[in-house]
Amino acid sequence: MRIAIIGTYPPRQCGIATFTHDLYHAITFHSNYPHGIIAITDGTEQGFPDEVVFTIKQAEKSSYLDAAKFINSHFDICLVQHEYGIFGGNSGEYILSLLENLTIPVTATLHTVLQHPSHVEYTILRKLAHFSSHLIVMTDTAIEMLQHVFQIDTAMVSMIPHGVPQFDFNQFEAKRNLGLLGKKVMLTFGFLGKNKGIETAIDALTEVEDDDILYIVLGTTHPNVVKHEGEAYRDILQQKVRELQLEEKVIFINSFASEELLIQYLTACDIYVTPYPHENQISSGTLSFAVGAGAAVISTPYWYAKDLLQEERGLLFDFNDAHGLANLINRLTGDHQELTRYRNNAASYGQQTSWNKIGKKYLESLKEIVDRMPEKLISLDPSDSNRITEFTTVNTKRLSS
Repeated sequence: MRIAIIGTYPPRQCGIATFTHDLYHAITFHSNYPHGIIAITDGTEQGFPDEVVFTIKQAEKSSYLDAAKFINSHFDICLVQHEYGIFGGNSGEYILSLLENLTIPVTATLHTVLQHPSHVEYTILRKLAHFSSHLIVMTDTAIEMLQHVFQIDTAMVSMIPHGVPQFDFNQFEAKRNLGLLGKKVMLTFGFLGKNKGIETAIDALTEVEDDDILYIVLGTTHPNVVKHEGEAYRDILQQKVRELQLEEKVIFINSFASEELLIQYLTACDIYVTPYPHENQISSGTLSFAVGAGAAVISTPYWYAKDLLQEERGLLFDFNDAHGLANLINRLTGDHQELTRYRNNAASYGQQTSWNKIGKKYLESLKEIVDRMPEKLISLDPSDSNRITEFTTVNTKRLSS
């Protein structure tokens, strides 16, 4: 069984590219077949690795048709990493022209499921389901939304958790390597942007009682944000740190960390914080990695966090509630036994979702589809077929988590 995986791919710096890379290597670990990456490129990448066997020019519709011909000739099944903003056309509609020309079965991993989609977003996901034999999501909430918002039969949907790297859990060694011994390390990593709520975490530090707390904000500003706003948000955050006289308690590391370095920081951290200011996020690689690393997680109750942090794998506080966040930080830093309990619960779950195990689940799922070639379980309403043409093909960018 030869698998074509469509998505962005390193050296592209985005969450989907990282996910696609990790998933590809997890699948190939369990399989000797010649699988391949079909990489979406915006022209900024400098050289893809050997596993990239075909590239699709993001903004050129004809490139998607060329890819369909190539995939039909070389592969047995196609696995699409779907996020609206990584494909060309209005809200990424160009991917549909590829899918409708495939003669092999399709599975799609959905990285975004919207509670209030626009007409075009609704239509694209409905059509994506129509062209697919199977859909994969990362939470049970996403399955419910597909059923109630998009009227997709849940019989064609399965939940496979987000994979995480292997961690050795040697926190002392990680802190020593990073020069963080003696610190209670609080961490947030990922692309920086106004949708991350970092200002809430900074405000909370004014009420944190532990003098050894150190908040590390690791990550570059999202390229799309830099393109339109420069480093304005980072400048605002750094100004807030100065105004609150927290220079000794907050460090910004403006770097897209390698996986090796990221594992070091996650292993070193005591508390991981995702203070996102809105609920509509159905997946998060950063939160998955933090749980996998055995961090005690404190988060706002966005959809993915509510699902992942069940069974005492983390703590939740209200959106934009710096006081509530400070109370939880004080609770954990003041009670080593409770901090350790949350860390152990997270690490235990992370061991169940290692990329090694997730890759095997994907491979088994794809093999089952190829073996049985099921009939499509969703049909398009007549209105769905025409609705996309009502919109222009101006791409709607979405930020990856």
